[in-house]
Amino acid sequence: MPTLLAIDTCSAKCKVALWKEGSVLLREGNESQKAAQNVLPLIDDLLRGESVLLDQLDALAVVTGPGSFTGVRIGIATAQGLSLSNSIPVVPISSLAILASAASRNFDGDLYLTCIKARENEVYFAAYQHFDDDVKLVGSELVNTPEAITLEGLVKESARGFIGIGDGWVYREKLEKSLGLKLANCTNNNVASMEDFCRLAAVRFLKGDVFKEENVLPNYVKEHMIYS
Repeated sequence: MPTLLAIDTCSAKCKVALWKEGSVLLREGNESQKAAQNVLPLIDDLLRGESVLLDQLDALAVVTGPGSFTGVRIGIATAQGLSLSNSIPVVPISSLAILASAASRNFDGDLYLTCIKARENEVYFAAYQHFDDDVKLVGSELVNTPEAITLEGLVKESARGFIGIGDGWVYREKLEKSLGLKLANCTNNNVASMEDFCRLAAVRFLKGDVFKEENVLPNYVKEHMIYS
């Protein structure tokens, strides 16, 4: 089992976790939108509390988005800095992949359709298929209005049905119409935990899906944005 430090600054509150011997130890900020101030003190408190040194970590895992643009940049910059200064590889993971992985352990389905709210009444959307404790992206991750979401490569003849997960499914009727399908089950919550994140990161680390810090890039989904 690898020892991983997981960093999520894309959520409402900054979260870090230590995955050690298959268990998760968590630290979470008390204030929303304070990731820049909280992330390094939380990491320091977590590692000191467990008597773990940075050079004892097998890898860093970081949520690369989509999500808060500022949060994405903070998380990646933190992971890059720690990776460079301590020669630790990085496991970058999409927030949509984490949702799909969480759903695959709670629902019996074929494809997991992740959908979370974005800016300007748009949604981030992707389809993932569960495979050997991992989730594989089908097509591409997208951002658009619910009425305009489509996905090439989506297998509509699913034997067990589609599972929708994420707060973007408040637009369920519009999304089902634009995709031309009906969900077998759906939850309108972003129900993924840091344990879900760490489990997926550990699986990908063991598969060799690791990167040097300069190759860890933000997953904004939209290529041309005006950032604030």
